[in-house]
Amino acid sequence: MSKRKDIKLQILQNYFSINGKIATLELVYDTFEELINQNFGGDNIEKLNDKLFSDIDEAVSLLPRNFKLNLHIVIRDFGKYTQEECEKIIKQNIYLFAYRKLKSNNQRLLSGCVLIGIGAVVLLASYFLHNYNLWFDLINISGTLFVWEGVYMAFIERNLENKATRRLAKSIQNITIEKEK
Repeated sequence: MSKRKDIKLQILQNYFSINGKIATLELVYDTFEELINQNFGGDNIEKLNDKLFSDIDEAVSLLPRNFKLNLHIVIRDFGKYTQEECEKIIKQNIYLFAYRKLKSNNQRLLSGCVLIGIGAVVLLASYFLHNYNLWFDLINISGTLFVWEGVYMAFIERNLENKATRRLAKSIQNITIEKEK
């Protein structure tokens, strides 16, 4: 193993418990209610705020690509919830998080395609105005910018988001929840 990899592993071992290619991270929260978004939904479903997901996302971003992540979530006080209810709420919120990512990606694709269409129409209009040099140049530049922005939004940015989501999904191997002893 190279010296550079050894240094990276030493740094990671300060935050993770590493066994081979599996890193275990313990996330400790005082109460389960600090993870709940009190302003979202009714009494029938609890939505987690972004604190847990940002902690998970940060942990995944720190790990080398070929590592798997075991999350060990420790709650000091479940409050009015049981451990089973907490596990169910976290599982439902992971599904909601995935749905939100898919919806966002679809909106980016649609917005990008609309911008490409607008750019194509503007470029076509510039073809008919080629006798008017100033207008031709302005419309041509505008149309080109619309197309570039649309391509970036629909394909490049969306693809980067998809890669990040897939990496997150592939990295998490196991999630356990327990009450602090």
